[in-house]
Amino acid sequence: MTKAYFKQLFEYDKWASDLLMEKFEKQFPQNPRIYELFSHLISTQRIWLDRILGIPQSVERFQDRLPEEMKGDLENYHLAWMEFIDQLQPGDFDRVVSYVHPNGTPYNERLVDIMAHVVNHGTHHRGNLVVLMKEEGFVIPTLDMIFYVREK
Repeated sequence: MTKAYFKQLFEYDKWASDLLMEKFEKQFPQNPRIYELFSHLISTQRIWLDRILGIPQSVERFQDRLPEEMKGDLENYHLAWMEFIDQLQPGDFDRVVSYVHPNGTPYNERLVDIMAHVVNHGTHHRGNLVVLMKEEGFVIPTLDMIFYVREK
């Protein structure tokens, strides 16, 4: 795994989330679960970075946010991830990150696995969001990574 590969994954993740955020700016979701899930997606990106950095969790997994706050946090957390990735050295990806889950369970996981999880977690929840948004008549953009790659 290379730094460039993970930068691409996190850029894709931001691109896909931005596309959904643009939809929220044009049509307000009626189902509160849509904002809850999107806010959770954003929070967990920060939570995982906090764990990697060995600092206390700075946000809640399920946090109420206004759309403007979601947009700002999405941008800020993405920039923090990109800064973190930029400083990584090739050997860092296999580094073991130790943390304690809020339920008290200790874990030791490789950085590369955590980083892949963060991106996959976002993709998973964007899929959940798409289902909910379609129920409200949103026109959903294509969020597949290959479309991001083609566009870039």
